[in-house]
Amino acid sequence: MPGRYTLTKTPDGEDPCDSLLAAFLKSPDGQPKRYNIAPTQENVVIRYMNEPEASIMRWGLIPNWAKTNSDKKMLINARAETAAEKPSFRAAYQRRRCLAPADGFFEWKRKRDINQPFFFQMKDESVFYMAGIWESWQTGTGATIESYLLLTTRPNKLVGKVHDRMPVILEGEKREAWLHGSPDVFDPSNRIEFFEPISSRAMTCRPVSQVVNNATVNGPECLEPPTIEASTQLDMGF
Repeated sequence: MPGRYTLTKTPDGEDPCDSLLAAFLKSPDGQPKRYNIAPTQENVVIRYMNEPEASIMRWGLIPNWAKTNSDKKMLINARAETAAEKPSFRAAYQRRRCLAPADGFFEWKRKRDINQPFFFQMKDESVFYMAGIWESWQTGTGATIESYLLLTTRPNKLVGKVHDRMPVILEGEKREAWLHGSPDVFDPSNRIEFFEPISSRAMTCRPVSQVVNNATVNGPECLEPPTIEASTQLDMGF
């Protein structure tokens, strides 16, 4: 999917995205640590508007054809393999691409009587960037709502133990290609390779507390281990 993600760290790398994000998070317009980013909430994304910028948008894309901004019309994910051809996403894919920074994401797996959340992150716990697209939608009163969704791809071996999709995580030059519209992004023959899942070897996973199921909870307790009762039902091979 993912259905939730986190951004609790300020990057300290020299990568352009890291520098831009760090400056934004340290600014008065920045946001506090986020342990449970959920659909409909506003979050920081990186996009290119004459130059790269950090912007706040709502997670849950409102298609430009929507008559209302109802949550029922909200789209939080799209398949990277087909987004370029879908009428709801085609224009945004061509002209309005973004990166959603995160330092982890959650997926759920049904295990006996428990819908158990698992937390995925980089082994070095660093910030990474998920490919997204965004739209600008006008309300009836003339106000503007900017919203985004995340692109997904097939899972790597680690994520595949829990879910059949994972976010497209772009590294290095792929980030620049996505933001600036490199021809590789639009060539169907290169698209599958461009959106390949990152290696399982770069990631770790662990079960966490079910408190993350409540979107109003936004604290370190979201990353705590599951209860003893839930732990006894887990046998995921991690």
